[in-house]
Amino acid sequence: MAAPTPVSAYLHSATMVKAGLFLMARLWPVLSGTDAWFVIVTGTGLVTMVIAAVIALFKNDLKALLAFSTVSHLGLITMLLGTGTAFGAMAAVFHILNHATFKAALFMTAGIIDHEAGTRDITRLGGLRKLMPVTFVITALASLSMAGIPFFNGFLSKEMMLEEATRTTLLGSPLLVPVLATVGALFSAAYAFRYLVHVFFGPKREENPGLPHDPGFGMWGPPAVLVAAVVVIGVAPALAEPLVRSVTAAVLGGAAPMPGAHLRIWHGLTPALGMSAIAVTGGAVLLMAFAPLARAWAAAGPPAAKTIFDAIVDGLALLSRTITERLHDGALTRYAAIFSVTVVAVAGHAWATGAAPAPARDMLPVEPLPLAGWLLLVVATLVLVRQHRNRFVALVLLGVVGLMISIGFAYLSAPDLALTQLSVEVVTVILLLLALNFLPRETPVESPAGLRLRDGAIAAVVGLGAGALVFTILVGDFSAPTISAYHLANSYKGGGGTNVVNVILVDFRGYDTFGEIIVLGIAALVIYATTEALLSGPVRARLLNRPVEKVAGDAHPMMMVVVTRVMMPLILMVGVYIFLRGHNEPGGGFIAGLVVAIAVVMQYMASGYAWASARQRVPYHGIIGAGVLVAGLTGIGAWFFGAPFLTSTFGYVRIPPLAEFELATAMGFDLGVFLCVLGAVMLSLDSFARLARRAGIEASEFDIDIDPSRDDAPDTGKAEG
Repeated sequence: MAAPTPVSAYLHSATMVKAGLFLMARLWPVLSGTDAWFVIVTGTGLVTMVIAAVIALFKNDLKALLAFSTVSHLGLITMLLGTGTAFGAMAAVFHILNHATFKAALFMTAGIIDHEAGTRDITRLGGLRKLMPVTFVITALASLSMAGIPFFNGFLSKEMMLEEATRTTLLGSPLLVPVLATVGALFSAAYAFRYLVHVFFGPKREENPGLPHDPGFGMWGPPAVLVAAVVVIGVAPALAEPLVRSVTAAVLGGAAPMPGAHLRIWHGLTPALGMSAIAVTGGAVLLMAFAPLARAWAAAGPPAAKTIFDAIVDGLALLSRTITERLHDGALTRYAAIFSVTVVAVAGHAWATGAAPAPARDMLPVEPLPLAGWLLLVVATLVLVRQHRNRFVALVLLGVVGLMISIGFAYLSAPDLALTQLSVEVVTVILLLLALNFLPRETPVESPAGLRLRDGAIAAVVGLGAGALVFTILVGDFSAPTISAYHLANSYKGGGGTNVVNVILVDFRGYDTFGEIIVLGIAALVIYATTEALLSGPVRARLLNRPVEKVAGDAHPMMMVVVTRVMMPLILMVGVYIFLRGHNEPGGGFIAGLVVAIAVVMQYMASGYAWASARQRVPYHGIIGAGVLVAGLTGIGAWFFGAPFLTSTFGYVRIPPLAEFELATAMGFDLGVFLCVLGAVMLSLDSFARLARRAGIEASEFDIDIDPSRDDAPDTGKAEG
């Protein structure tokens, strides 16, 4: 409201406030007719038109009244664009033209009044009709157009708006849009009448700061030109029809045919005419009852847009904070429960509303050996649920479950998965055993019985649902082409290997594998960083002061030391063999890395951390980095041949006296996988072992040395604590 009046007229009637309308008009061919467009745009326009009109009626500043009336008319145009009809688009275009003429004229008259009377406050104005006759005529013509009085252009576009409202059904109600449109038009007439009557009629106000009089032609000439357009279009709308139709065609963009309606003053006795009469009559009644209504409005506390916006934002923030604090409270059981219930609900809905395929194959006969393994798996699982608070027992039972799964893989002709599962179980059990040194023997009871019962019920439902899904898949029809058929057909032709699993990992899905080994290395580095923080922080003192429990008479039995050192080269040879055969037979870099890691882990277990770390020549961080680097360089090598990242190739070479053998570039990538897996496992083990040594768990080191006089011979009786 601080801008000069011509600027306000320019902004509020013609340009800036209509930028959004222009955008909606340009998007009309694409979005109109959709349910979302109709409900959101039409609903927003209706609400805006009514609320802004009510606020405008009770504004005492002339420019504020006109500004909120502009908001109301923008809502009217938005509603018309939202209906999605060609007639609605035509009415919107016509009202944009009409609104620009009468609203710009009214803003300029507000500036004239402010300039001549010294105020824009309606409560301090009155009786200007005789003092400013020229300004009165201009204001009267523009106000009557804004109120929707016949023979002015505002009446024509308002009639078209009301006609479109009678054809529109919103939220299933055919009356909602017509009623709200009539209410908006009623308040529009009321504030237009107030602008005219309260300023120019009645007795002259003695408290006027200045001596009001008409200005020179330079001030009233421009609004007079605009008012002339108001009258000309209102009396002869056909003059504006070519322009309106041209702009309407641009809005429609060929998405809808041009409406057959024409711009005319009289359309007969239509519902729109009756609604218009109700609006004009109601506006006059509201003006007569303005004084008590204004007092009630002031007492109720008129809504302010910023107050409403802040209240909505604060309410949404409070709601979001409440939901977040209730859901994200740090309880993993709650997260798992919410996730599981959501999955079951969605899956249950899909199951109930879909059509599960009928069984297409019979059950295979149940043989005694698989049945015994299945019973052992079930018993181990049930005992694990019952004894899960005893951490050592739980770990042993987890190992049993993993072992039975690996046996199941082998039984079902999946040797790669069996080898992977078995080696992962060995490494995992060893690492978790080291971690258990720093944890209580039992998990404390933190959940009440009712909560545990709820979690058990959720787990049972999820388990039964997963079992039903697997059963449905197993007995379903697999006659349709599957991705496995593609891999089987292209494993050798595309990747040069007959081991489909390994070719998938290092070729078809090599980019995924590359990301996985990076994540694995990051996890090991995080474990290392956490260990460093524990060894240098407040926990260090507690580790040093921790009482050492002697659990065995001999920390490093000689038999175990000898056996592990003898087995070391054999296991390394097995690891190399599994690595080299992985492209055509069960094996590969991942399994080989775990096998070699087990060989090194055995040295830590048998001879102690001090002995093993003293003979460590390459840092495990470097092994992880070398693995990522080798895998990445292998993938980049494909770029030099114009192929995508990690595209592999293969060929056959002959090196006398060896027989001809195959070489594949995927071997380089598999080497990176091998190094990453080995480095990650050993870095994690090394981190736990350093904690154990600092805590005094490793009591002494042991080595076999036939020459005690050697300088590098360790002192076999020296305690490390």
